[in-house]
Amino acid sequence: MKPIGIIIWTERISNLIKFYEMIFESKVHKLKSTSAYFIYNNLRIYISEHSEVKGDSKDPNRMIINLETKDIEKEYKKLIDQGVKFIRKPEIEKWGGKVATFEDPDKNRINLIEQKK
Repeated sequence: MKPIGIIIWTERISNLIKFYEMIFESKVHKLKSTSAYFIYNNLRIYISEHSEVKGDSKDPNRMIINLETKDIEKEYKKLIDQGVKFIRKPEIEKWGGKVATFEDPDKNRINLIEQKK
């Protein structure tokens, strides 16, 4: 088996689409009235409305999306300048890489990761 997709459920789809277009620097691949998705290689990242999802994430640490970057300091500054709320500044981890954490408009957590050089 291999992963083919991730779904981020929300009641505020337009806010999340706008946010993730900024983060991914890409427009959605397909947009419908209650869902949209991005494609990276063969992985689809869906943003969809769900009738049982209300407000902000109640447990933002339950699932965290990891995004890799070659230059975490550059990406961190760029995202700060775009108004992204970071809850953790870039820090070196025990394994030698760097990690910073920010939140989307629904308070879902996203890690920015720079692998050990």
